[in-house]
Amino acid sequence: MTPDMPDLPFNLCWLLFATSFFGIVTIFALSFAGQFHKEFQFFPPPEKDCWQHRLFLALFRIFLYPLIALSILSFEADSGSLLEHILGAIMLLVGFGFAFQITFRMGWKNAFGEKQGLRTDGWFRYSRNPVYVATWIGLIGWAVLTPHPLVVFLLALWALMYLLAPIFEEPWLEQQYGEAYTDYKRSTPRFFFGF
Repeated sequence: MTPDMPDLPFNLCWLLFATSFFGIVTIFALSFAGQFHKEFQFFPPPEKDCWQHRLFLALFRIFLYPLIALSILSFEADSGSLLEHILGAIMLLVGFGFAFQITFRMGWKNAFGEKQGLRTDGWFRYSRNPVYVATWIGLIGWAVLTPHPLVVFLLALWALMYLLAPIFEEPWLEQQYGEAYTDYKRSTPRFFFGF
């Protein structure tokens, strides 16, 4: 059964979905390839000025921009209650707002694989991955605002990517920061409340 897209051409809907899906599935595939072939590293990129970094950013944009377009085109102002729209908007803005703020404080270079110092202060006192936790709040709000099945599916893949990302990042962090990261890892939950 095909999801209804009011006033949206069927082919455009599926083209946006397929493009976005391609971007995130390729990120997953290349990241997992690095886990099985130790001589191949995709995520985290070994350095900022490398093909892995450029390809990751390109693939993430291939995922994100069609998802945004699909969300805008499938948004129905008259679906859901006013309270749902307000709650969704608040969660979207707060979640992504915190994610950007934490990333800025950590430093973009640090966020994208350059060794700029281990952050253990601020929100990093409560979670080793506060950007991912904040983004999940934003993704839930996005899904509440635009509950179209194709949009929700893509948002779920984004949430899964952030659930799995520490598996790829933690060995790199241990290699870069050694015992300091190991101690931090023991004392701070991966996400929140022991999880």
